[in-house]
Amino acid sequence: MDQRGQATPAVDRTVAYQEDPPRTWTRICLAAYALWAVYQAFQLLPDERTAWLVVCAMSLLLLLCLLAVPLSKRLYHRIRLADGELRVGRERLPVASLTPVSLAAAADEPGRAGLRAYRASLTPDQLKEARRRTNALTRPRLVGGAWAVPVGMEELVVETAEGASLVIATRDRAGLLGALTRARGI
Repeated sequence: MDQRGQATPAVDRTVAYQEDPPRTWTRICLAAYALWAVYQAFQLLPDERTAWLVVCAMSLLLLLCLLAVPLSKRLYHRIRLADGELRVGRERLPVASLTPVSLAAAADEPGRAGLRAYRASLTPDQLKEARRRTNALTRPRLVGGAWAVPVGMEELVVETAEGASLVIATRDRAGLLGALTRARGI
């Protein structure tokens, strides 16, 4: 029983799922920075140590700009499902709080390609009306703490038992939805 006296839904705590952002871009940038620092060391050291430090510090600022997106994806969009708890970025959600109806509805939603084909089939007037209706709706809250869904990631919209709509940004929509469905026992 939960705090409101209702039966707590069964959750399979053995289901595990993990989705970490790829690290290829980060490794490439770090290797390029290391090679640049070594090259500059051969050019400037031992005579101009201060100039080498300044060049390395300025290059480090450029490196931080190049790594801002991968670092934010790692902070805000890392997904883990274990022990009946869904962790997305900094947030934790009990899997029992996700409604089975919303998980089933999410499985029937089209992906990005389906939405693109649907938009292409609309006339300009139909598209204008669809945009007007969409803007009238309130957007679901993005889970994890980020401002928006990054490029290259898909959205998974689910609802909680309290009625709140949530958007989860994921690279593997089918994998996450399958794990949530198995964990929820649907």
